[in-house]
Amino acid sequence: MSGSSISKKLNIAVAKALNKYGERLQEEVLNQTPMDTGELRRSIFKTEATENNLKIEVGSRGAIAPYNVYVHEVPKTNYTTEATGHKFIERPFNETKHLVKEFIQEEIKKSD
Repeated sequence: MSGSSISKKLNIAVAKALNKYGERLQEEVLNQTPMDTGELRRSIFKTEATENNLKIEVGSRGAIAPYNVYVHEVPKTNYTTEATGHKFIERPFNETKHLVKEFIQEEIKKSD
């Protein structure tokens, strides 16, 4: 197998793993996003990695919920939905980032 073929296979496996992690992270973010009207949860998005772009993003679009940065950064004590609160993107990332390595290892084993 040529080096470029191995590299392509590896990039495909890593992209699949990143997308799997992105789905997991998005789910965790949604679970920890405060909910009042539902707009903030509707603002949560995820981008997909590809073989040529090994990057994902999970975030909140301000056009849908322009107050998203405020809610993310400013703690308050009366969230209406249990287990939600500020840092609703940062906390789930920090709690799950170790899974990226596991997901990559799984996908590479599958591609053997």
